[in-house]
Amino acid sequence: MCDEVTEMMSVLARWLNWDFVRMGKGIEARYSRCSTYWEPHLACTRAFIESHIEPGGRLAILGAGRLLDVDLKKLIPQFSEIHLFDADSSVIRAWRKTSGLAFRDTVIPRILDVTGSIQPWSAGIVTSIRRGQLAEYLSSLIPLRAAWEEEPFDGVISLNLVGQIPLYWRDRVLTAANRELSEREDRALIDSMGRLQSAHLAATRTHPRRWSIVITDTEYYTYQVDTPEWDVEPALHGEARGELDASSHMERHGNECWLWHLLPQFVESDGEGCIHRVEASAWRTRESSTDSVPPVRA
Repeated sequence: MCDEVTEMMSVLARWLNWDFVRMGKGIEARYSRCSTYWEPHLACTRAFIESHIEPGGRLAILGAGRLLDVDLKKLIPQFSEIHLFDADSSVIRAWRKTSGLAFRDTVIPRILDVTGSIQPWSAGIVTSIRRGQLAEYLSSLIPLRAAWEEEPFDGVISLNLVGQIPLYWRDRVLTAANRELSEREDRALIDSMGRLQSAHLAATRTHPRRWSIVITDTEYYTYQVDTPEWDVEPALHGEARGELDASSHMERHGNECWLWHLLPQFVESDGEGCIHRVEASAWRTRESSTDSVPPVRA
């Protein structure tokens, strides 16, 4: 009976979040073609996580996906519970396979949109377009608190997610509009994308978290092998860059960056390739930081 209910919930989630599933499947297919190019990025991500986690208690991994960039088997013995969050319901099979006997015991699957906002926000897009008030609607949107934010996780890992979050929202707006946005509408859309990112970043460091790790794209580089200039686009919008550097009740104790060769030219496309700049940051509460420093002897 439990398996039947799980399957029904999976089907419902897939129907509601078809774009999350589509992008998840696309990532899986792209990895199969580009794994050699992706491996340095994945290795850096795993190493950063292993170096900055604080074992014990309950851990939330946001944007767990197919677990390409986190070594779940190493984490399982270190925490009482590990909650895997993703809006793509097709990842359940990978979670179950990797977790083994720990699945649904130590490893808890959670299929949901970690922003808590994309689905409610989407409900008003078509009406605002019909009324000719898309810019006003986008400007009025305030991020909602997601379900995971209310839970007492000791640690949170946001896994290559912040750059992706606004893309789902952007694509829903552009698909519904089915036309080129006006300059005012485009600015309002970008601002709303930034609010989604900022809200997510702030939530990763909200009390009672003891520590958090955020790994995210910060810039997108598009290149052609025979052209010296690269096109550069920001992956963070609005106030998100400032929020990434903010401290609140935590302080940053780890920060690294590297490049991710996401779309190699002549592998994905003959015309161009794409490289992402990735930044990893680790925070912990100031009390934890103080406790970790040995006392100075007189």
